[in-house]
Amino acid sequence: MNIIENDSNATDLTYINIQKDLDWLDPPDLARRRVEELYKIAADLLDKKFNQQIKHDFAACYSELYFAAVFRHRLNLNISHPSDKGPDFYISDIDCWVEVTTVRDGQPDNLNSVPPKAPLGEVSSYPELQVILRLASGFYDKARKIANYKKAGIIMPDQKVIICISGGWMSERIPMRPVGGYPQIAKALLPIGDLVYWINKDSNEITNKEYKYRPDVKKVSRDGEHAITTDFFLNPEYSYISGVLYSYANASNPVELKKLGCDFFLMHNPIAENPIEPGTLRCGQEYRVDADTTRFTMLPVVNHEDS
Repeated sequence: MNIIENDSNATDLTYINIQKDLDWLDPPDLARRRVEELYKIAADLLDKKFNQQIKHDFAACYSELYFAAVFRHRLNLNISHPSDKGPDFYISDIDCWVEVTTVRDGQPDNLNSVPPKAPLGEVSSYPELQVILRLASGFYDKARKIANYKKAGIIMPDQKVIICISGGWMSERIPMRPVGGYPQIAKALLPIGDLVYWINKDSNEITNKEYKYRPDVKKVSRDGEHAITTDFFLNPEYSYISGVLYSYANASNPVELKKLGCDFFLMHNPIAENPIEPGTLRCGQEYRVDADTTRFTMLPVVNHEDS
């Protein structure tokens, strides 16, 4: 059975358009074929209502499908979907629960939303603060949901938890950062601000660089600005989260099966109660952090893109 089918009741435009040939792909039907390949890998791991939901919320369904396929096909992990009433997945190899969320641009008339990309050829700035707000909000909502699973006894106190965030459906889905810098998902979870360069005015050489400490970003509302925290991974209140896995994959820009997860950014929670062993998820880029509740140090990136 194919997951993509011509259904007149489908309301999601991406679902409808993915049935068409896309002229920027070779072959033009690659996007549709890749979705079907992912479905064959992970069909048994999805909610019973998945086949209907994907017709009305393609992005969220694709995100679950993609993460599940990476865990099973690329990482060869023993992953299951125990119940439709709990977290999305369970990985028995590392006794870890997985919850997936999809972040998008937000409402077009909202100043906190990610603005549309500028037309090709026009100069524009990367809307970093808006992207960080979307990521921080996605993390916060899922962290609260996971806390409820813990209270209900679905997740045990000694079990690991990963929040998987799909940003592949934002206009600015791929992180933008200077050489040696950090992606926006890191800045949504840790108080990392702007990069500052120290320059010798006589030689014009860069003598040092550092990031400003930024514990929050500002959200605009009708009654003024409100501070939205970005220090989740220094806050013991969120120590039950082992890590966050960010993906910028989407169906219109399909990833080769042998490279699934090459788009991943894994952020370890430095104060996690149940940490994940570094190197367990060997996909994309992995960020390790040394920290306590008052300070932190970002360690060099471990790159698993070619693993």
